[in-house]
Amino acid sequence: MPKPHIAHTGGLQAKHLLAWSLVSIISSMMMIPLNALIPAFYAKNTAIDLATIGIILMAARLYDAVADPAVGYLSDRTRGPLGRRKPWIIGGGVLATGAVYLLFNPPAAASGSYLLPVLLIFYTAYSMLAVPHSAWGSELSRAYRERSMISGVLTFASVVGLLLFMGLPLLLSSPLLPLFATAEITPPMLKLLGWLILALIPLCIGAAVIFAPIGTNADESGAVTLRGVARSLRINRPFWTFAGAYALTGLAYGVYYGTSYIFIDAYLGMADKFPVIYATAAIAQMVSIPLWTRLSQTYERKHIWALGIASFGLLLTLRVFVPPGQAGFPWLLALATIASFANAASQVPQMAVLADCIDYDTLRTRANRAGSYYAIQQFVLKATLAAGGGAAFLALSLMEFDARAAIHSRASLNGLALVHTGAPLILFTAAGVILWLFPLDRDRQRVIRRRLERRAASEMSLVSGASPHGS
Repeated sequence: MPKPHIAHTGGLQAKHLLAWSLVSIISSMMMIPLNALIPAFYAKNTAIDLATIGIILMAARLYDAVADPAVGYLSDRTRGPLGRRKPWIIGGGVLATGAVYLLFNPPAAASGSYLLPVLLIFYTAYSMLAVPHSAWGSELSRAYRERSMISGVLTFASVVGLLLFMGLPLLLSSPLLPLFATAEITPPMLKLLGWLILALIPLCIGAAVIFAPIGTNADESGAVTLRGVARSLRINRPFWTFAGAYALTGLAYGVYYGTSYIFIDAYLGMADKFPVIYATAAIAQMVSIPLWTRLSQTYERKHIWALGIASFGLLLTLRVFVPPGQAGFPWLLALATIASFANAASQVPQMAVLADCIDYDTLRTRANRAGSYYAIQQFVLKATLAAGGGAAFLALSLMEFDARAAIHSRASLNGLALVHTGAPLILFTAAGVILWLFPLDRDRQRVIRRRLERRAASEMSLVSGASPHGS
């Protein structure tokens, strides 16, 4: 088995990058249905009630939020002929095969005692795949242009995974492969999709492990103490602004994703159109990324994010005016396309705004805690997604909404619409206001960078002057 190492600058080949990206594709195919489909499917096709699903989702996703740092820490300490990351990805793939089989093949009488352990296994497997894979990507090359390309490929591969999963039901119900009458996610459809993912797991992971290089190991850094991280967070006010807005958007996305399938099924009567709606939205988001990237470079990126997230929330509310049934499908598809275009505006600037917070911390504390801040950002995201999705299901339960009912009362449908569109609108708008007031604008960030560069040059000058061979 080849185990090439990539040089610090340059040398990354397209075949290496393609092989590495396959892990992201299969990870996306695993996670997309869990976020957008599985909760509603279990509510409709098993014996688990909405309140129980909500509680289980919150518990499982909170577990996932703390599993990532543990996996990242352990993979950093792993040594062997396959490097740090490949053994964990292999182990994650093995564990994922069992988790996907159980998750996609629930018995009709499945209870909470079935779903909870299955989700814990699934999230453990996903952490073992996603966390080492992201770290592996940073080690494939240290060349600036290549790292930018790696980041772009990672985003693109995730969208490919989404399109593959959402496109399969359309293919399986098309004249080309008419195995099902419609693209609706029925138990037989979900079971077949699970088997297709199971077939792809060893192929994607095997190709990545065999053909993608181990990469260069990151330089060993000094220990970051918990006391130092706590002090850094205490004085980093821009980060708390970022975290507040990020938490609100996470809650909103948790509500939105958790109730999307139920809304499209019960309120609009378009369950069979769910895959094509998501696939079209993903394409719209993907093609708009270059535009929002350019605008974020020209204008204040915090304003781009604020306007994008508020616009997305506002456009969601228009779903309640879409006519149900086949007549409303073109309207819903057009609305999903426009909303996803706006949503991309909120996705592009996020990590750049977080990097501004990290620069501010580095200037104040003389330490680079980027890894710690990234871990906190992931925890905030996953915890709020869990809380938002769980709270949405609990709210629907309190409104006595029955996902398994063939006919819904107008009161229950109005409650569903209120949860699905009203709650995200309030949360997204509040996040937009906070982001608009984010304290680090373009001019202040330029000052921070200039001071960091001046300090680095001064320290380098001191080191050179102290050296007997310095010039």
